Amino acid sequence: MLQELASETGAGVWAIVSMFFFFVAWLGIAAWVYRTRPEEFEARARLPLEGDTGQWQGVPSETSTER
Repeated sequence: MLQELASETGAGVWAIVSMFFFFVAWLGIAAWVYRTRPEEFEARARLPLEGDTGQWQGVPSETSTER
């Protein structure tokens, strides 16, 4: 039953196309990372996260968390 479904829908072709697309995308990202200067990555690492106010949002040290 699965073989008939695969042959009728062309699933084998879709599998090959999706693998080719993944391989091309992976190579594109790898080439972009390889060509990017380390300074650009360091600058991006220092960027604040979205919604980051620059203040620590944790529990203050003098606050007790015991119940």
